[in-house]
Amino acid sequence: MRKKIVRGIDVGYGNTKICHGGDVPSALKCEHFPSIASLHAGVDKGAGVMAKRELVEVESGGNVYLVGKDALDTLSARDDQGRTLLTDFIFTPQHLALYRGGLRYLQEQNIDLLVSGLPVNYFSQHKEHMEQRLKGIHQYPDGIEINVKEVWIVPQPIGGFIHYFFDNDDIEDLSDLKSLTIDVGYFTLDWLVCRGLKLLDERSGSCPGGMSLILEKLTQFIGEERGVPFSDYHMVDKGVRNGYKTRIQGKPYDFSHFIPRIEGYITNSIQSMLRSVGTLDDIDVIVLVGGGGHCYQSVLQKLLNDREIIMPDHGVYSNVKGFYLAGAERVKQSEN
Repeated sequence: MRKKIVRGIDVGYGNTKICHGGDVPSALKCEHFPSIASLHAGVDKGAGVMAKRELVEVESGGNVYLVGKDALDTLSARDDQGRTLLTDFIFTPQHLALYRGGLRYLQEQNIDLLVSGLPVNYFSQHKEHMEQRLKGIHQYPDGIEINVKEVWIVPQPIGGFIHYFFDNDDIEDLSDLKSLTIDVGYFTLDWLVCRGLKLLDERSGSCPGGMSLILEKLTQFIGEERGVPFSDYHMVDKGVRNGYKTRIQGKPYDFSHFIPRIEGYITNSIQSMLRSVGTLDDIDVIVLVGGGGHCYQSVLQKLLNDREIIMPDHGVYSNVKGFYLAGAERVKQSEN
């Protein structure tokens, strides 16, 4: 019998992540590209001389978009961000374009089960709509068709939660364990309280306050310090991941002295989460995931009175790895 093909896609505000799968959790194969979908002008300015950019043409909402690993190169000098930071992002043509770009990167023409996620605050109301939107036959301008037979939508942070426990072989001990998973995304901070694999809705939620807020403030502080306009979010984002160091106009620039100033904004977001979660006395384990987790870790540690906070390696892929693992387990259970 043919082995069913399971794949994971996490369309985030900052990056779109995909998981091809693997024989064991530690062998999962993942990739990502910026969540930037630019309208295709239909002109190759390189005229066949320059190296071809790694981009995929996709159709969405009647337009053709360019998405992929070189998407930053499609932005003009006046478009410093390029990402769609809207509360209704999941309903935009850009979201669907990024999803279709992810499908193309997976290099499968038939997918039996595709697992993706929604922010906690959108999950209950929009889960079924999103499943219908993402499944079915997706056609591409070059004639390729990809058939997604079934879609399973889960609350976004549960991917990081599942990945951690699968990766540590603790999945059998989950039934009575209470956990708090904190997911620092690009636009939002999401949190999930579970007893075993059961979501506790009343204590889970989401609020603005992800990496985009930090980058906005850092960009503002840099401009103020230099006394000239500065708006390159991408340069700052890369600099944060390089120890708060970058190059501006060809010269080294260290902006680590702004860290105390951004901690106040991080604190506000964490306090919103704590008001929702309530007491942490009954929480057995706290897991911190998401691409912005490293920026939140020290502040979170202080506010939680040095409670142990587990931060898996390669947190940017935690959710999408969990999506794949959950899907693979679902298929396995259905075949037994």
